[in-house]
Amino acid sequence: MTVIGFSRILTNMSVPDLKNLSRTDVCLWLDFYGPLLTPHTQHILDLHFAEDMSLAEIAENLGISRQAVHDRIRRGLSNLVGYEKKMGLVQDFNRQKQCITKAIHLLERGEVRNAQNCLMELKNLL
Repeated sequence: MTVIGFSRILTNMSVPDLKNLSRTDVCLWLDFYGPLLTPHTQHILDLHFAEDMSLAEIAENLGISRQAVHDRIRRGLSNLVGYEKKMGLVQDFNRQKQCITKAIHLLERGEVRNAQNCLMELKNLL
């Protein structure tokens, strides 16, 4: 997904739209914003998205109801979306990654001047 496509999804996202998120998006958000969540919420999100555990498996392992796991995941995802909307760290990271990839590609093709322009764009992003 492109940065533009990702930001469009993020801007228009409401709580019911959380089902459209990819596991990769959520794991990236957890990397950036996980410490802002409660340890319990962070752990449940990690189990579900990084460890690919079902709600029932998480509930059984933690000794809570499946509904409690579901509610915690929904609230946690909603918080992560809010953090990204406010801070945009993942979006900035993806832009930086794109600039670096483009500069490397241009250098491989011998387009040094264009690569320098990409790196200047990267510098401005930082």
